[in-house]
Amino acid sequence: MLQKKLMPDTGLPAFKVATYNIHSCLGTDRKFAPERIVEVLQELDADLVALQEVGWHLRGRQGFDQYDFFARHTDYHVCPGVVRNHEKAHFGNALLTRGKVLAVRNIDLSVPYRVTRGAIDIDVEIGGRKVRAINAHFGLDPLERRIQFQRIVACLHDQQQAATVLMGDFNEWRLKFAALAEFNQFFPEYLAPRSFHSRRPLFRFDRIYASRQLRLSQGQAVASSLSKAASDHLPVCGQVHWAGEPEDLAPEG
Repeated sequence: MLQKKLMPDTGLPAFKVATYNIHSCLGTDRKFAPERIVEVLQELDADLVALQEVGWHLRGRQGFDQYDFFARHTDYHVCPGVVRNHEKAHFGNALLTRGKVLAVRNIDLSVPYRVTRGAIDIDVEIGGRKVRAINAHFGLDPLERRIQFQRIVACLHDQQQAATVLMGDFNEWRLKFAALAEFNQFFPEYLAPRSFHSRRPLFRFDRIYASRQLRLSQGQAVASSLSKAASDHLPVCGQVHWAGEPEDLAPEG
């Protein structure tokens, strides 16, 4: 779903983004198959990919470093956003990019008495332009998600002029949610197709948001035979276009 119609862009190169909860590489057939996730990533062919549930968390293979696997078997630079460290493996989020990474930050989304959550927040150069990309995985409880939305908004205030793409698994099926009021001021456009469960997608958990400097188009949940088996979520992807005049988008400095 696209909240607004695509406005004319500047002629600057568009880029493709995707968000994908990979369920620790454990497919709907109960097979642990990280190579299958790599094949889905090749299908998507996105410039920037947000992954959630990367690593071992009581599923998958103990001691298997999924972050390292994706770094070795794709053409992406992998920015880990580890939220839980185990002796046997790490678990968390990741941002994959073909662009030049300029900065990496982590946002703590943990709420007391709830599962540890987090977001990874990077600045990356894509097509000669700086983009801020945030990958978040929100909790299962509505109150927990309200707090997590507020924390993301607080982090946005320090770079209000930055062109920002926010992606992730928000575990929120409602498109109209009180906590989203201020949130939508930063992100007037979003993509939220039905993506969960991958075998019969009903819920709009996986979303892509864009700040006012950007426009979104061609949003879809990619339901190939491969993606339906690789995880319990379908990947969601879209095209990002630059809005406004080119002189307004010059790199800082």
